[in-house]
Amino acid sequence: MSRIFALSNTAGGVGRTTSALSMAVAFSEYGKKVLLVDLDPQGALTFTLGKENSRRSAYDIFSGRERALGMIHQTGERVDLIPSSHKLSVLLNAKDMKNDQILFNALEKFEYDVIIIDTGASMSRLNQLVLSTVDEIFIPTRLDLIAARGALEVASAVEKYRGKVRAVLPTMVESRSKHGQEMLTLLKEKFGKLVIEPGIPKSPLFFDAAVAGASLLNYRKASEISGLYREITYDFL
Repeated sequence: MSRIFALSNTAGGVGRTTSALSMAVAFSEYGKKVLLVDLDPQGALTFTLGKENSRRSAYDIFSGRERALGMIHQTGERVDLIPSSHKLSVLLNAKDMKNDQILFNALEKFEYDVIIIDTGASMSRLNQLVLSTVDEIFIPTRLDLIAARGALEVASAVEKYRGKVRAVLPTMVESRSKHGQEMLTLLKEKFGKLVIEPGIPKSPLFFDAAVAGASLLNYRKASEISGLYREITYDFL
């Protein structure tokens, strides 16, 4: 059975999509068969991988059409993708979504070693469904008050669904920032050894790789950031 991870933070711009793609590629480099699932209606991951106009998408999981494997797309990153769709936005607060097992039932049919879900920046009904489905949660976060608040909100929801926060990953870290160090201390007080240090430093490579439509690990294979993502992923093999 697949290991199912989700990357979640209710704050935006925390490196969630970059981290999801980087870890997926790293898992693939370590010999794992990997599926990415883009459940963010904004579709940043789908756009980065050039699949934004796909006819079949993650929405099919919730519309009763999940049996057709056509929603799984190959990418140039040695990982597969179920792309996002703007139609997912109708599910953000779909309180009448009666089948809480619909996502799990769909994902368990797929034969992958690792499934990684990229989520949107909210605590929507859709994201709650994700948190109640996955085995482990990774929380990427900038070291600022808004992002830290988002991380704590996700952790609270995970406790509600009896899930497991596997790691908290500081991103866009500026080591000389006093405020950043204060936020790091706050996160360590809450999450302890789950906080990965020193985290991922701030770098223009985040944006350059996205513009190039590539993962960091393939855009700059030998960069410090690529190496850090490989090390982080290796710890979770």
